[in-house]
Amino acid sequence: MKFPKDVILDSVAERKNHDAYGLEFVQELGNDDAGYSEMVVIIFKYKDKYYSVDIHHVNGENNYDHWDNEVECPEVVRKEAIQYYWEEVKQ
Repeated sequence: MKFPKDVILDSVAERKNHDAYGLEFVQELGNDDAGYSEMVVIIFKYKDKYYSVDIHHVNGENNYDHWDNEVECPEVVRKEAIQYYWEEVKQ
């Protein structure tokens, strides 16, 4: 799905919700190397579906400086890990 570049930059890239457009920031995944090299994936929610967008800042250049007016953001599926705790039963 395509989203307006301004909405993505104002909201998702800043890790905050965009109430007027209806975007909800969910999670940031990735690596930030003290501002020099940053490659993160931002997960956000829009109309009960989850989407992702890549934010890259490598060698002083931002990938979003080259985006069109609309940004293609793939839909993603939320998965949750379940952990089990096993305890020996003694008779």
